[in-house]
Amino acid sequence: MKVGIVDVDSHRWPNLCLMKLSAWHKAQGDTVEWWKPAGWYDLVYKSRVFTDTYSRDRIIVSNAAQVIRGGTGYGPGPDLPDEVEHIYPDYSIYPQFPDTAYGFLTRGCPRSCPFASYRGRRGGTA
Repeated sequence: MKVGIVDVDSHRWPNLCLMKLSAWHKAQGDTVEWWKPAGWYDLVYKSRVFTDTYSRDRIIVSNAAQVIRGGTGYGPGPDLPDEVEHIYPDYSIYPQFPDTAYGFLTRGCPRSCPFASYRGRRGGTA
């Protein structure tokens, strides 16, 4: 299976969800790459952390059999399946960060920005 991944926010920092999805698909023998408008994909994942107020989703994927959108920027939705959530992330998709590891990324933010899903929260809960 050919899988494409899209970081909709695209702010140049790693997207842990896409890293986990990439690792899981590669473990299944699938090919994973950053989505391109040319070519064909069996499956494309679009991941987004922020809402339209901060980063609009203007990426139209028309070259895939299936497109799955997920992340807090799209609103509440299903969590990653346990086997994906608990897999070691694929750091190779971000070669510009060779000595970086992400595990626990945030405890919430006190700034209450209108585009953030966890406004004014501390402790990592919604």
